[in-house]
Amino acid sequence: MIIMPIVILSDKKLTGIERQRIIVIFILAFFVIFFWGAFEQAGASLTLFADRNTDRSIGNWTMPASWFQSVNPLAVIILATPIALLWTKMGKNELSSPMKMAWGLLLVAVGFAVIALGLKTADSAGKISMFWLLALYIIHSVGELCLSPIGLSMVSKLSPLRLSSLLMGTWFLANAAANKFAGTLGALIPPASAEELAKAGGQYPSILGFNITNLNEFFMVFIIMSGLAAVILIFITKYLKKLMHGVN
Repeated sequence: MIIMPIVILSDKKLTGIERQRIIVIFILAFFVIFFWGAFEQAGASLTLFADRNTDRSIGNWTMPASWFQSVNPLAVIILATPIALLWTKMGKNELSSPMKMAWGLLLVAVGFAVIALGLKTADSAGKISMFWLLALYIIHSVGELCLSPIGLSMVSKLSPLRLSSLLMGTWFLANAAANKFAGTLGALIPPASAEELAKAGGQYPSILGFNITNLNEFFMVFIIMSGLAAVILIFITKYLKKLMHGVN
């Protein structure tokens, strides 16, 4: 992640415009890490949440927690066309790629805000309706559609032809780093019982000196992280558009 940008940007054959466009790719790759770091909780902490803290009963049948993993692919299949049509419908007012990606980050923060709100409705067993978790997954899927395909398109459009494959590979290196980051953040989920706390040596997980003692605090990590990244990206979008030199 550090070496590849240095190697690519030190290529003396690059023109000034090419170099600036490549810089945009690397800046956006940095923000993508925060998106996937939060989004990929789907297969980690959110699955634990579905198992421990979600009422999955439908009549006499209990939905397996793993089934929630089907929501995202189904939502992407259903919503991809309407969102693509929305971009087309906007015409000249269509959002730039950095702004679409900022919206993706913002939506992932909104998804965690929704589930944090849902915790306030928990029953005596600490469980909430499955519809709160379904809402999170659908919101995150819309965020993914605002960021993932846009990012891939953006890399192909901004890359010099001779470096397009290398830069696409570097983009996926950012995704790899994000998945490692997601695992680190997922480990912050607080113990679900006194027994689990005892196994952890009586210590709650912590980040930047703050102990994560409950699920509200855990979800707040993702709300703040994704929301702050979205705000910063929105503020620097005009600067990035200048570096893109006409590529939208």
